[in-house]
Order: sequence, then structure tokens, then C-alpha cells
Amino acid sequence: MKRKALVTTIALTIILGLAATLYRTPGVQDFVLKRAATAALSVAVEPFDGMRAVVCGSASPLGQSMDRAQACIAVVTPEHLFLIDVGARSPVRIAQARLPLARLNGVLLTHYHSDHIAALPDINLQSWVAGRTEALRVYGPTGIGRVVNGFNEAYALDRGYRSAHHGEDLLPPNIGPMEAVQTTSGVVWQDESMTVTTFKVEHDPIDPAMGYRFDYKGRSIVVSGDSNAVESLFTAAQNADVLFHDALARHSLDITVDALAAAGRSRVSQVVSDVHDYHADSRTLEAAAEEAGIAQLVLYHLVPTPANGLAETMFRRGLKDDTILANDLQVFDLPLNSDQIILR
Repeated sequence: MKRKALVTTIALTIILGLAATLYRTPGVQDFVLKRAATAALSVAVEPFDGMRAVVCGSASPLGQSMDRAQACIAVVTPEHLFLIDVGARSPVRIAQARLPLARLNGVLLTHYHSDHIAALPDINLQSWVAGRTEALRVYGPTGIGRVVNGFNEAYALDRGYRSAHHGEDLLPPNIGPMEAVQTTSGVVWQDESMTVTTFKVEHDPIDPAMGYRFDYKGRSIVVSGDSNAVESLFTAAQNADVLFHDALARHSLDITVDALAAAGRSRVSQVVSDVHDYHADSRTLEAAAEEAGIAQLVLYHLVPTPANGLAETMFRRGLKDDTILANDLQVFDLPLNSDQIILR
């Protein structure tokens, strides 16, 4: 018996040694990479006849988690793709979700904090390379021209290099710069099947800060951006299927503030403490959502961002079981002619 085990061990050692040697040869490496790339690129995105929301960023700047990008929600139909805010690392999630950037209708910015706009140049470049056929329109309230023009100028040399390198037929220079579209409350985009409406929210001293509502063939999605729990938002979100609302866990944030102060970091403690008054306390949202007839409340832009299971459990303290804490790459499917909300 011992002899058999010894022979088996020796055989396995030889096989593993041969495999390790082969793995280092260029031919085997090329074969493995080609098979992996082919398999990855051949995975088709499941078609869906309805409206879909994809969480491409659920984090806030407070709290660190490499599992979460900063604020970004994608709204997708067979004919449309909109991105609401594009925070840091959101392009990674957008790529992982295989969103069809070549037909991106627009980026809708709720306001101009860095964690909502940082990835705008990356999205512009990626959709340009993917084959977008006209300038990327970026929608937002007062100040949108300054933001877009600033990014356009900062990346002007980059765009020129890319058109020169790849050719103007592939990357037309006139499509490279983004186009700013200033919005006010009301309908900001519409076609035969989709209506996008914007409304004011409360994120003082930012004024105006906006939220967005999407209505498509009887289904509806609302995204708050950063806001306190305010009547204007819940009026605009009346009877929506899904509301993505930013949320602050006061009990968790208070512990963070106290810990920073105890560590002698009084300046940072004060900055974190100041966040209390311009994000929605998580415990103020459920009753308002229920009164507004919202079918599913989803909390995102989580303050502080949960870094692990314990932090998520603490964030959920005082919340109902059916309130969802967003995680990156969650997909909410809203089939047509139905009131179903399918979470994947």
C-alpha cells in the first residue's frame, strides 16, 4: 500500500513538473491565451426585451473597497443606453457588464462632485473607440459647459494623437470632443418609447443638483444622485418600479468620526462629520418610498462604503429585509407587460 502511494506521488510530481515546464514555453502560452481570449470574447450578452438597470458603481468616497466603483448607474433597453454619473473605476464595471458603448445615448450628470464625473474622459474615449457615430452628449445642470469644456481641453492632445495614430476614418476627430447639454427640470430626452425627466434634489451647497427618471413602455427607474430625502424627489418618483437613492448609515459614520478624532485626525474627522447634512439618512427613506408607491428601493452611493460583511450588516441596521443595498454589477430587469423586478 505504501509502495503504491509512493509511486502515485512520484507520478504526480513528474506530471506537474512537465506541465510547469510546458507552461513556460511560448507555444503553450500562446495556445492558452488564445483559447482564453476566444472564450471570453465569445460570451454573448443575454438579450432582454424590457428595461434594465446595471449598478456600475455603488460606492461613495468615504470608505475604501476595491470591490466597488464610485457612483454610476446604467439604464439599458434594446434601443437605449444611458449612464447616470461616471465615478472612478466605473469604466471597469461597464466593461465587465459588456454594455454597448457604441450606442451610448448620453451621460447624465446629477452634479459635479469628483466622485460623479471622474471617469467622463474614459467613457468618452471607450465609446469613441467602440464606434459611436456622433459626439457624446453629456447632460447636466448649470455648470455643465464648464465641466465638459474643461475635460475636452485637457484631453485635446490625447484625441489628436489617437486620430493621427489610428487614422481619421477609424477615429474621426469631430466625434472626439464631448457636447455639453444644460438641463433644467422637466423632459431632457425623449423618443417614441423612452422619456427621460430631470428634477431638483437637495445637496446644498450644490444648487442645482438633479435626479433623473426613465419611463419606457410602462416601466420606470429613478436615480437620485446625491440628495437628502426630499419631497421633490419622491413626487418625481411616484409609482416608479425602482428607485436608486443615495444613503448614509448615521450610526456607522458616527463611529468613523469618533475614531478619527481619537486618532488625532481632527481635520479629517470634521470633513467626515460635515457629510451628515447633505446625504439621506438610510432610515428616512423607506417610509417615503412606500408612501410614493415605489415598488423597490435600492440604496447606493453608500456612506460609508461597506468594506466587508460586518460593515454591510451594520449598514442594514434598522432597515427592512426587502430594501436592497446595491453592489457593483447587480442587474435589475423590468420585463414589459409585467410588474416583475428580477434581480440578477
